[in-house]
Amino acid sequence: MKMKRFAAMLTACAMAICCMAGCAGGSESESSSGKADSSAAESSEAEKLPETDEEWNQAMLDKAMVSYGNTSMMQDVIKRAQAGEDVTIAYLGGSITEGISAGPDDCYAKLTYEHFAEKFGTGDNVKYHNAGLSGTPSKLGILRLDRDVLAYDPDVVFIEFAVNDGSEPDYQNAYESIVKTLLEKNIAVVLLFSVTAEDHSAQDYMKEIGTGYNLPMISYCDALRYLFANGRMKWEDFSDDQSHPNVEGHKLVASMVDYYFDTVMDVEPEGEYVMPMEDVYSPREVDAHMVENDGIEPIEMGSWEKGTDIATFTNGWTHQRDAGNDPIVFEIEAKFLYMIYKEVQAGSYGGLHVKVTADGEEYDDSVYEAVSPNGWGNAQVQNIAMMPEDTKYRVEISMADGDEETMGQILAFGYTS
Repeated sequence: MKMKRFAAMLTACAMAICCMAGCAGGSESESSSGKADSSAAESSEAEKLPETDEEWNQAMLDKAMVSYGNTSMMQDVIKRAQAGEDVTIAYLGGSITEGISAGPDDCYAKLTYEHFAEKFGTGDNVKYHNAGLSGTPSKLGILRLDRDVLAYDPDVVFIEFAVNDGSEPDYQNAYESIVKTLLEKNIAVVLLFSVTAEDHSAQDYMKEIGTGYNLPMISYCDALRYLFANGRMKWEDFSDDQSHPNVEGHKLVASMVDYYFDTVMDVEPEGEYVMPMEDVYSPREVDAHMVENDGIEPIEMGSWEKGTDIATFTNGWTHQRDAGNDPIVFEIEAKFLYMIYKEVQAGSYGGLHVKVTADGEEYDDSVYEAVSPNGWGNAQVQNIAMMPEDTKYRVEISMADGDEETMGQILAFGYTS
């Protein structure tokens, strides 16, 4: 019977998870045995829909559980937590991970951390760190990975950028760079795939990366599509806007992650985790870093001053209105160089005129607009220089012609060496 209320489905979710956790990876083993059956029987089974609320809930969890990957790294973390060792779970993503529309205590990240801590911890030995940041894609995620995630010495990192990323190569490369950087530091990685009301998700290329690195993948995108297609839910049950889960939506996402935690110990690992020999795309930002005004001094301040007003980027540089238009000048040695700046939808912000020389020769002269329909006071990242080897860059930044009496904010620089 079709459920009429979303709350009823959540109740069924909780019941099903409790009752079926003992199945421990059964969806993988059952699907493997099913492949041995005749094609006719397989087709018949695929067409059969669940009948009870519990069956629907299990089908949702199975749809979400794309892959367990090699379970050895996660199982090792769980065993260490059970033994009383300190373990930290971190979450990296956009506004969904940050908890917009649900709040810091009711977001999926906090809920799933609490589930892990209660199930595997021995007291207060399981730590939590949420590095979700609204309006940010993986292109910025890789640059702030060092400051916002690795500084907390995590043992597990969830990555959620599927609704913030596009499908262009720079997103693909940045996302894979995050994955590879974490794995090279022996950190267990779990990929979480989201979706918007307009059915936008970058999960297709992210699944390719997850498959290439043999990682656990949880897709609430796939689970929601399945429920929507069969009339079990509407988008409005899950979200109060176009992209962010509401409180009940976060509980639903958490139930999918909790199911992974509940079952991962029963999935046989494929031996010790081994990094793949080949990249999936071109993860050129592995081990990228970010530097703010406490880590670099301009050689000329020009008409700029220290300090910015975005909560997570307060250590940048600001051009005030009517302050003149002398450029602020930096010298930075790197291969790839990125400028992170404030972008707004409207207001008194102007374009940033950026001149770059590389080893004394002119490299680029461009204007980057700070006003965009997609900007709402968030951080934007732009690759401003790229060379095959470490290069000494001179970067001069002023306000664009005609915008001399407007504001501008440089939040930080990112670089790889």
